[in-house]
Amino acid sequence: MAFLIKSNMFAKSTKVLLGTLYAVCLTILLLKMQRYRGGGETESFHDIQIPYMQLIPRYTVIYPWVICTSIFAEITITSLIISTIVLYVSTKYVEKFWGFREVIKFVLLIGSITNLITVLTTIVFNLVRGDVSGMDKPLGGGISYYFGFLVVLKQLIPEHNIILFQGLINFRAKHLPFVLLVAVSFWSIVVSRSLYPSLPSLGSFFTSYIYLRFFQRFSMDPLLPVTMANGGQDSVNSSVLKGDASDTFSLSEFFPSVIKPYVSVVFASIYDVSCFLGIITPFTEDSIEQSNLRAQKRQEQANQVQKSVANSVAERRRQVALQVIEDRISRNEDHN
Repeated sequence: MAFLIKSNMFAKSTKVLLGTLYAVCLTILLLKMQRYRGGGETESFHDIQIPYMQLIPRYTVIYPWVICTSIFAEITITSLIISTIVLYVSTKYVEKFWGFREVIKFVLLIGSITNLITVLTTIVFNLVRGDVSGMDKPLGGGISYYFGFLVVLKQLIPEHNIILFQGLINFRAKHLPFVLLVAVSFWSIVVSRSLYPSLPSLGSFFTSYIYLRFFQRFSMDPLLPVTMANGGQDSVNSSVLKGDASDTFSLSEFFPSVIKPYVSVVFASIYDVSCFLGIITPFTEDSIEQSNLRAQKRQEQANQVQKSVANSVAERRRQVALQVIEDRISRNEDHN
């Protein structure tokens, strides 16, 4: 019974994605143990690879399905813990706005496209450099969707303040993607001196942004800021809003105010060229208005969630304080 109660604390998408994560990692672990115990292996246990489940550039053409399976293929305990935390926190929150099907679809879509971009770029880069060893290094993992969820948080709660270390660090959620992109880029240039982890991070960032900005389908009802499964096909006459044309979700809003005017010109030119080539559909005045209204509704809903959480925390604190007072009074009475 206790297990059932605890399981109800997990969102549906959290159960599915975490279950898939641990199933894939456990399968890889068992297969590696089987090969290691089988003898004949001169490499260490950590270096044993499962090419039909992990994203290894040399074998991707032979096992193309690893583009999907490698989304959940973690090779270290640290990365497994990070992916667990990211999936648990992100899916539980985002599902309130989207529904569980769209959350699962988002992880699979963004992760697969990011892995495809990563492995193709890595193959070309290694061929140009003549780096044979780079073709055997496993890629993929949760980094294929980490930045995707950061973009989602920027879309849902752009003005939310993140407070760490009792107010010592205070910043808004909309600044987090840019800060972390700079951090991973610095790491790739200075520390690892390779495309990892900047390549999958940038791939995840731009893939998720393009999907959310131009392709994700929403219900046209401004009072329901939740993505409808299958583009709102629950009703024959239902209309949908494709993408998010809101002003707060433009790509320039991810950058600091100092450089925002300059990058806005570049992004506007890229947008015009993409529309001219038919890659994307240009936004209409109506779609922009609807998206701005939806952004406002999402912010209101997020504020309500934050207030309810704050109220519940305050209520628990009051109950604990009352319990402490009652315990002290009872102890004093016992002494008297």
